Amino acid sequence: MWSDSARSKPGVVLLHGMFGRPGDWADVGRELRTEWRVITPHLPVFDFPCGRCGLENLCEDVERRLDQEGFERVVLGGNSLGGHIAVLMALRLPARVEALVLTGSSGLFERGFERGVPRRPTRAWLRNKMEEVFFDPIHVTEERLDSVCETVGDTRTMLNAVRLARSIKRSNLRDVLPKIQCPVTLVWGEDDRITPPSVAHEFARYLPKADLHFIPGCGHTPPMERPEEFYRIFRASLERLSG
Repeated sequence: MWSDSARSKPGVVLLHGMFGRPGDWADVGRELRTEWRVITPHLPVFDFPCGRCGLENLCEDVERRLDQEGFERVVLGGNSLGGHIAVLMALRLPARVEALVLTGSSGLFERGFERGVPRRPTRAWLRNKMEEVFFDPIHVTEERLDSVCETVGDTRTMLNAVRLARSIKRSNLRDVLPKIQCPVTLVWGEDDRITPPSVAHEFARYLPKADLHFIPGCGHTPPMERPEEFYRIFRASLERLSG
């Protein structure tokens, strides 16, 4: 159960990337839960029927979850695809979204994989793609690789992944970012090879209320690779909201 003090604050919703999972936020979420109401919903990225796998469907799913949890005010944190969805939610529900924390967000530029994807990706191919995500390949564990292999193990799922990647490419945020009026904290890995640091600077240039931070020795997923540093920045952004 959440304490009365936590209930007086906005809820915190942490959104994972395309091939991510709620557990990617485990370390950060555990620390935040000491003071805030936090949820890390599963994004049904590959669960939609073929042809319906897109950003609009994912935004609708997140909004339903906010309603279910009774979150009237929220701070949205998003990594990669999760950051893209968080921005779209701030446009969709401007009175409800009080702040954003974006890390490695798609929406401006992302080195994706909508082209050149084998019909049946091998374990070696997937390991290589996963190693591009992290600064230190030690984070590509066998368990994490097993999870991705299971996710993309059938042709329909991989086709959904390609469709979603194309949907992300089409949904460029450049023209809509100036409309975001809530505070936005940008937290980027200095060694991000998927959405390079230049992308973070571009987000900061277009967002009216952006605060940009870089974490050294870190790739595309700071909440997983450098959770302590990421948590400190996230917590500071939440504390600024309250005062």
